Amino acid sequence: MQTLIDRYGGPARALVQRLTLAAAVWLVAGLAFSAGVIALFAKISEDVVEGESRRFDRAVLLWIEANSPAWLDGPLRLVTTLGYYWFVLPLLAVAVAVFYLKGWRLSAVLLVVSTVGGMVLTTVLKSVFQRARPELVDSSYTASFYSFPSGHATIAAGFYGMLTVILAYHFRGFVRWAVAAVGVLLVLLIGFSRLYLGVHYPTDVLAGFLAAPVWVIMVGAVYVFWLALRGRLARENEDRDEAGKSGPETKPG
Repeated sequence: MQTLIDRYGGPARALVQRLTLAAAVWLVAGLAFSAGVIALFAKISEDVVEGESRRFDRAVLLWIEANSPAWLDGPLRLVTTLGYYWFVLPLLAVAVAVFYLKGWRLSAVLLVVSTVGGMVLTTVLKSVFQRARPELVDSSYTASFYSFPSGHATIAAGFYGMLTVILAYHFRGFVRWAVAAVGVLLVLLIGFSRLYLGVHYPTDVLAGFLAAPVWVIMVGAVYVFWLALRGRLARENEDRDEAGKSGPETKPG
């Protein structure tokens, strides 16, 4: 980099400074987003535990029941099927295989971490909060286990959301925006289907949408910490080797 600056002078120096500024902006934005996601998830969890979200949850579910047309029932029951683990895991296996064949190994790892990690995290959180399912809407649709956070919403964000991000990153032009639009719509529809069927509160779905990013942020933080620690250990080993080479020499007697 320094050779480039020395050879081309001002233009190269300006380019390097611009890239450094862009990297700094992205870092700050990423940290702010991560902090915001974690803070919002914590706030929703606190409101659920203290019962402060009860009025909001009831009002939204009753409004959806009163204002949803009957023809939505069939499509939303089909959409909600897309969020079951038994449906997502085979899709995950296919996507990972395709990514590896294309050489997108990091994308494959990210998708697995986001999807499987989100499943595990949601299951643990459900067992911790033990929130009962809502009984406000009679849709003849039953769901098992606890309600908070929504596993369907976590899957929607962790698998379909991450898949959308990966594909949008690799595509260009109109295809990129089409993939992004379809992905966002699918994630929102899966979450809404759980509200329509009356098996989740709105705060369950919101927390589920946030659970997958929280998991990815946690894994990313550990990974960055590991890279920093590994780099430090490598530097210490190099310094030790250099010290050994530059130590006192003994002259032959």
